[in-house]
Amino acid sequence: MVRDGIDFINLDNASWEQFDPQQLKWLEDLLARDRADATIRTVVVGRHAALPESISANHSMNEWPVGVESGQRVYLDLLKPQNDGHKLVYVLASHSHFFMDGIFNTEYWRTHGGVLPGWISGTAGAERYPLPPKSQDAKTARTNVYGYLLATVNPLGPPAGTIQFDFQQIEEKQIPPDIMDRFTEPFVDECFSGNRRTEGFPEPAGKSIGQ
Repeated sequence: MVRDGIDFINLDNASWEQFDPQQLKWLEDLLARDRADATIRTVVVGRHAALPESISANHSMNEWPVGVESGQRVYLDLLKPQNDGHKLVYVLASHSHFFMDGIFNTEYWRTHGGVLPGWISGTAGAERYPLPPKSQDAKTARTNVYGYLLATVNPLGPPAGTIQFDFQQIEEKQIPPDIMDRFTEPFVDECFSGNRRTEGFPEPAGKSIGQ
C-alpha cells in the first residue's frame, strides 16, 4: 500500500517454506518500481520473523535453510532502494518476545552490504524472552516489558518521508479497572512479574551469530 509517498509492504515468513520464489519475485518487482518512482520517499517492510544475521539470529530466519537463503536475498534487495535509490528504508519484525531497536548492527551486515534500520517488537503479551547475545550492540534492547511501537511520520526537523519509531511501554498501573475485575489482581500481577522464559534460544545448527 502506498500512502503519502510511503510504500508499506507486508511479507509472509510465518512458515518455513518462505520466502518462496513467487513472493521474492513480487517483492523485487515492487522494489524496482519504488526505486524508479521519485514520488516514493520511504519503504517500510514488515514480516513475522526477523531477516537473517540480525542480533536476534538465534530466533529468526536463520533457523531454517530456506530462511537463510531467501532472507539474505531480501535484505540485499532492501539495500538497493536505500543505497542506490536514496530512499528511507525501515524493517520491522516480531517473533522474538522483546523490544530491540538496531537489530541489524551486526558484524555480518557491516561487512556484507550495510546496516538497515530494523526493529523487533514482540511485546504484546506472549511469554517474554531473554535478550540474545550481543544485544548490547543494539541502540535499545529491553525485555520483560509489554508495549507497542508508535510510528510518527514526518516528525518536525528530519527530511520528508522520515518515520520516527518510539516504544510505548504499558505499565501494570495502566490496566483498566474492568480488566482487573474480570481477571483478578493476582492474575494480572503474575502477567507482569512472571510470564517470562528463563533460557534463551540456541544458536542455529552450524551457524554462529554474526558470522
